[in-house]
Amino acid sequence: MIVLVYSCFTGIGYILDPDFSFVKVAAPYAQELLDLKTRRRAGPELVQEIRKQANDARDSTISMPYRIQRIEDFVGQLESGDLKLRVRVLESERAARKANVLQMATMYTAMGGTLLNIGVVMGSQGNQIVANGSFIGAGIFLALLVASMRRVKKLEKFETMM
Repeated sequence: MIVLVYSCFTGIGYILDPDFSFVKVAAPYAQELLDLKTRRRAGPELVQEIRKQANDARDSTISMPYRIQRIEDFVGQLESGDLKLRVRVLESERAARKANVLQMATMYTAMGGTLLNIGVVMGSQGNQIVANGSFIGAGIFLALLVASMRRVKKLEKFETMM
């Protein structure tokens, strides 16, 4: 098994890099394993390690029934409908926010274009008061459109930062 792994790694490594040496790559890891095996623990250190592991096992054993009971309570609340899980997907929330801003920008464009058209028609018919009001309204919608497009750019910049 080890020979097969060695030959696979050596073959792949040689194909990718002709100067590849599996021994050079594996030597530090093998040395670390040998160091762990040859390092003997002293008596007090070994006793302390065994005591620590025994305390960890005891703590886990004592707390296990409480943990199991909490899990059962949680599952029971889920099954009865008392507890509901709500999952937020930040990516879809950001996309929905961006789509909402773009939709408003489209509406501002349509309203501004309509008011501009009304202003031109009314101005050509001699009704300057209505024409001027329409031009002012078109200007307001143009300002809202520019603000919306800035907001979209800010959202896109935020998305690229993430």
